[in-house]
Amino acid sequence: MKQENLPARAGITGLQDGENVKAPVGIPPAVTEETEPFWAAAAQGRLLVEHCGACGAESFPPYGVCRTCRHRPVEFVEITERGRVYSFTVNHQRWLPGLEVPYAIVLVEFPGHPGVRVAGRLRGCAPEEVAIGAEVEVGFEPGPGGYAVPSFVAVPGAVNAPGDADAPGDADHSGAAGGAGS
Repeated sequence: MKQENLPARAGITGLQDGENVKAPVGIPPAVTEETEPFWAAAAQGRLLVEHCGACGAESFPPYGVCRTCRHRPVEFVEITERGRVYSFTVNHQRWLPGLEVPYAIVLVEFPGHPGVRVAGRLRGCAPEEVAIGAEVEVGFEPGPGGYAVPSFVAVPGAVNAPGDADAPGDADHSGAAGGAGS
């Protein structure tokens, strides 16, 4: 059912004429002094995580204080390696007109950054092909307010099944926080 004369909505285009939504929508991030380096790097296509000089812990998203020992300030380090899918979910809900569904949201671990997990949309493979242990590369896509948000690109043919020596963690992730078919 198409409604006529819909009111204009900020950040969303094409709602009145049936075009696909092209502009990113959502709430822009609250950029603070502590998080500004992350957002500046994201605009350059670089993923930064916090590193504590006192205890060595790393964390994401940026917070400005170590989550382990409460040390301040923390420094930023760049993730340059590939990650592996730790968990995922497939979204079948069409939240906006023109939004292609289904799509996968993945939670990614990075071997060189223990404890760091980053969530984002997965591109480069069909949602039914997503697997725990799949290798991904960091990417970014346009987000609300002109900010770049983390996303991931599947690396073709690079999948380890749960329990493989190179797969993240040793736990059985089947059905945990996502898993196949969720």
